[in-house]
Amino acid sequence: MNDGNDGGNDGRQNNIIAQALTALEAALGNLQPAPVQAPREQNIAQVPKFYGYENEDLAEWAKRFDAACLTNNWRLNRQKDIAGSFLDRPAFQ
Repeated sequence: MNDGNDGGNDGRQNNIIAQALTALEAALGNLQPAPVQAPREQNIAQVPKFYGYENEDLAEWAKRFDAACLTNNWRLNRQKDIAGSFLDRPAFQ
């Protein structure tokens, strides 16, 4: 039970807590946000090879490739090279 006779420690404890909170506030204020990084490229969505045969639909293949680009986070400047890797004879010629 607290009878109010704590020997005057409340004032010192409050001062220590206030100092700790001030130090914590200063430390948090000095934190720098983590740099924003581009999402990593992945290979989640698969793209079929395109051969260029009459029974293949280039527009359908292009839609699947575009969807894979978004899903896999393939950067725009690399998409041309990546698309070329899915072309096979005779489409590659």
